[in-house]
Amino acid sequence: MRPTSLREQLVRAAMQTTAVAMLLSAAALFFHELGSNRKAWVADLRTQAALLAEASVAALEFDDAKAAHANLALLKSQPRIEWAAMYDANGGLFATYGGPGAVVDVHRVAIHNELETTFRGSILELAYPIERDGEYLGTLHLSARHDIWTRMLVFAGILIALGSLSLAVAFYFFGSLQRRISAPLEKMTQVAQEVTSSHNWALRAPDTDYRDVALLVAAFNSLLSECQTRTSEIEKEVESRRRVEQELRKADHLKDVFLATLAHELRNPLAPMTSAVALLQMDKTPAETRAKAVVILDRQLKHMVRLINDLLDASRVATGKLSLDRQLVDMNDLVATAVEGVQSMAEKQDVGMNLHPADETPYVHGDAVRLTQVFSNLLNNACRYTPPGGQVDVTVKNDGASVLVTVQDTGIGVAPEMQTRIFDLFEQADKSLERGNVGLGVGLTLSRQIVELHEGLVTMTSDGPGKGSSFMVRLPRLQAQDTDHVGTDAADERPIRQLRILIADDNVDLAEGFAEILRARGHLVQVVHDGEAAIRCAVDTLPDIALLDIGMPKCDGYEVARRLRRSRTTEHIHLVAISGWGQASDKEAASLAGFDHHLVKPVQPRELERSLVESFEEFAASRPGELR
Repeated sequence: MRPTSLREQLVRAAMQTTAVAMLLSAAALFFHELGSNRKAWVADLRTQAALLAEASVAALEFDDAKAAHANLALLKSQPRIEWAAMYDANGGLFATYGGPGAVVDVHRVAIHNELETTFRGSILELAYPIERDGEYLGTLHLSARHDIWTRMLVFAGILIALGSLSLAVAFYFFGSLQRRISAPLEKMTQVAQEVTSSHNWALRAPDTDYRDVALLVAAFNSLLSECQTRTSEIEKEVESRRRVEQELRKADHLKDVFLATLAHELRNPLAPMTSAVALLQMDKTPAETRAKAVVILDRQLKHMVRLINDLLDASRVATGKLSLDRQLVDMNDLVATAVEGVQSMAEKQDVGMNLHPADETPYVHGDAVRLTQVFSNLLNNACRYTPPGGQVDVTVKNDGASVLVTVQDTGIGVAPEMQTRIFDLFEQADKSLERGNVGLGVGLTLSRQIVELHEGLVTMTSDGPGKGSSFMVRLPRLQAQDTDHVGTDAADERPIRQLRILIADDNVDLAEGFAEILRARGHLVQVVHDGEAAIRCAVDTLPDIALLDIGMPKCDGYEVARRLRRSRTTEHIHLVAISGWGQASDKEAASLAGFDHHLVKPVQPRELERSLVESFEEFAASRPGELR
């Protein structure tokens, strides 16, 4: 097939489109006119039939054929009507009329009680029922010759003539238009081919004097400019993706290193814990050895809890879910507590530790637990990375509107290239095997995040490997006049009355351990291990507090809480949920189920009783007179 030019395609497309549009319009007009003519003929004939039928009612009622013939004879004034016939209610021929040369088809109509029209070529036949007050008396049949097709032929001729003239005019204008369009478009085509072959996005199509085509040329040139820009961006993106891929490979390597470190760090406490448990299970183990085994278990368990809590806290901070319990904090006391907590480690490492408190009491508005966690991390790192015989100096001072705490050691120091990354997650200054238990690389990241939540800043400096390090924590200072407006949460050690506590948890060891701790504090404790047993025990004993695990067999903690809350007998019980899930959504689900308080596993023994007692006191205060 011979390829056609752009000009030919434009003219052909325009003419074909115009022709199709005109044909559709002509067809629509033709059929509309045809329908209108048919409706007009039917309406006219129906009107005449209605008049005759009305005039012939009496003739049919009184069986007056002569009157009926006289009525039909009136049709002589309508030369279009060829013949007419009137039938009685039984279908019998009653009267007829025939125009000049017409033959009445008396057998065409039987009994009709509905209006009926029929077109037969140039003949229109109509059957019209004759009725009085809804009673069918007979049928009037009319046959008339119409001129619809003659009119339609004339109308079609007019449409064809107008269509031909319109196509001729359209051909002329399209031919003129395509010459204005095709020349610039051909030049655009040439530019496009050159760009495709040479990849030179700087080429542009020449401008044109025709405004409408000029817009297209401008859009084409703009497209080339956009392509040029995008191509440059893609090249940069490819380079960026290459760098990202390298960073992902590095992150993947760091992940592998972290997982290996995590496995190592978790196995470290597990080994002595396993040995300690074996010693406790031996019948002939001396009491002194048993006491040492308990100390080992306690120390190593705390180490594992610290590792897991560091990971969880880092995740909560990263997702914005770590909340602070702010209060008035004396930084001298807080740092002294942190130093005291790592003193045994420093002595074991043969590292000297000196504390230099501020002369004037430095106050901050912060979370004492989280800030203690920060300085414990910094001091642990200082002791861990300082060789025996080294020194760690901790200085607290007021520095204008800030409180500045400095932890300076004489340890292994930090290389310059590492100083910018040391606060990144899973990064460690020294990962050598001879360093031993080096942790997960989470502590510094978590410390920085907690300090930033306090609107503070943590930085570090080091002169290089072997020259020690200095970590500085700067926190907003509360002035003396502001300390009176900040409430404190001093520990309330007042004794409380003995409480009846129900513990329901399918973890037998955990439930029994909690029970022994609470019994040692003077409380009455009952233990069950599934949801149905918890409900029965609660109904029978009516405890003050029900500590319910969420994931229990037979009936989960949520359902237990709902059922206890629905019963008037047990609705007064203080319900406390305990679960390994501690997200906001989990606490909300527990509250909706009817729980008054939510604890997250693991729970320290002292924290367990304190939380239960404090939450019960708040619960009792909110429902005066309802608790015994």
